[in-house]
Amino acid sequence: MTPTQQTRETKTRRPRDMALSMLVLIVPVFLLVGFFRFLGHETPPVVDPTGVYGSVQRAGQFELLKPEQLPSGWRIVSATHTDGVLRLGMTAPDDGALQLVETAMPAAELVPAIVGKGARDDGEVTIAGRQWQRLSQGRPGERAIVQAGGGRTVIIVGQAKERQLEQLAGSLKP
Repeated sequence: MTPTQQTRETKTRRPRDMALSMLVLIVPVFLLVGFFRFLGHETPPVVDPTGVYGSVQRAGQFELLKPEQLPSGWRIVSATHTDGVLRLGMTAPDDGALQLVETAMPAAELVPAIVGKGARDDGEVTIAGRQWQRLSQGRPGERAIVQAGGGRTVIIVGQAKERQLEQLAGSLKP
């Protein structure tokens, strides 16, 4: 093939050819994504926090509160205990995302780090016989409730409805 013939072949390719080539690549990708969603693989994995609870209890820094008897649809998707701080990542039935934080650290030190420095006090609420402090405007789109006392600070924070925060708080048992 001579250089002149190569130049003619290159010039004969049109944008339509490029679009068809892209279509051939994109269609299988969309089919795979659709099939994956159809099979229901969008739900996050569920984590068993038993080992992390044991770690908290062995450390003995604070009395552990565990979520119990939550309605179906609640999932624990992450659980860690690092530097005396227990963190449980959870999802609520209608896709609310929450984090439960428990520690022996004082609330004054922990709240700015977890909720945000600009958190605004929105008053108190009683949940399952315990007083909780409502906070908002810490991080965009998130709410929080905090309970401090008895050598323990508990924070529930996330992009969830107020009732979901309260439902999780009400489920916490020693």
